[in-house]
Amino acid sequence: MFIQELGQFIDLQNKSQILLLLSIFPIISILVTSYLKFFHDSKKPLPAHKAKNKQRKPGHWKPEDYKFPIPPPYPNFDLKKTDPIPYRAFKHKFNITMGIKNTHPHDWLEIDNQWYKYHDLKVKRVAEKGEKNMKTLPQSQDAAFELLDEFREYLPERYPSMFKKIPLGIENLQTGEIFDYKSPNWDKDPMYVTAHLIQDDVAIMTEEEDGQYRFTSGSIQLAGSWRFRDKFNTTLSEIHYNANVPKYESNLKKSMEKFFFNMTPEQLVVRYNYSFQMDDNLDWAVSTLGDEENHTYRFTGSLKAQTIDGIMYRSERQSLRRLPKSGAIVFTIRTYFLPLTQICQEPFVPKRLLNSINNWDPDSQVYKGLIKWKDIVLPYLEEKAKEQEDQGYTVEKEKLNFPF
Repeated sequence: MFIQELGQFIDLQNKSQILLLLSIFPIISILVTSYLKFFHDSKKPLPAHKAKNKQRKPGHWKPEDYKFPIPPPYPNFDLKKTDPIPYRAFKHKFNITMGIKNTHPHDWLEIDNQWYKYHDLKVKRVAEKGEKNMKTLPQSQDAAFELLDEFREYLPERYPSMFKKIPLGIENLQTGEIFDYKSPNWDKDPMYVTAHLIQDDVAIMTEEEDGQYRFTSGSIQLAGSWRFRDKFNTTLSEIHYNANVPKYESNLKKSMEKFFFNMTPEQLVVRYNYSFQMDDNLDWAVSTLGDEENHTYRFTGSLKAQTIDGIMYRSERQSLRRLPKSGAIVFTIRTYFLPLTQICQEPFVPKRLLNSINNWDPDSQVYKGLIKWKDIVLPYLEEKAKEQEDQGYTVEKEKLNFPF
């Protein structure tokens, strides 16, 4: 009798528990659904006015649904005949500023008849250097693959004779290389793809909660005067401080930090710089910096320039844009590299370049290695400037159109 009553009691208890569970199940279901919706919505790209990223806390970017404009094909592009754009990024008066200017989204990435030279050298260095020159940290994986998606949309439209969008990635029509980075079997660093597609080096900076931007992904194969391994996983400020960039603290730091925080996905800006090199090694300036593997600081080489024919003019075009989903900022760094004697055949260039160098402050003179080549370069520029002035190419007649 006792056992029977106990069984009935337990049965009633089970029924009560079941009824209780049934009564609260809709509430649990609503809570779970709400959580999943919140989690999904937090990842779902929003219009900029809803994402409100300008009011964000540092390190808390909300994905935006901005689509980078699809470019038209590059006018009359021919991989064998399209010359590099002749950037001559110097003015008569030299000033240390960020030097950024807006540019059209169609002009984001530039390819010319030097592509094979750059491609082959970069592929060689990727194979030789591996993670010394190319890597992506876990926190930047999404941004790195987002960048590949941007390349996949842009390059086949801008350069249809070179690239083709395929279901799982992008194909290089010139080399036959296929990069199916969307495949579940893909096992390479996403920066491996960037190194094989464009002439530019690439650096991705991610925003941290203290407002600093950290170098968390990139492929730097052709820097010439600095090594990827020395700057990777450091902040923008550390990169500039460690390199002793002239007047970074007084002229650049605050404006750079403000600009980076406020930059939107709609913006595409470029900046330019220039320097000189005493050999024609695009990837690493051995004559000025010594052996790459044993390099410890700038200008370790003991040699000074001997003849003007050995001096190369090196100019960088850096583009900056913010990726809309991850909020990371992407630098592309395209190097233009040619003999100084060649650009000095162009009207007005010798005088403008001479004036620019003569306006360098002492810190810039050290930073740019003036002592290595001044005894060769400055007299040469003076001579060529005088020749052109005698031909009527005076400063008063020059039409300034920076950066050309």
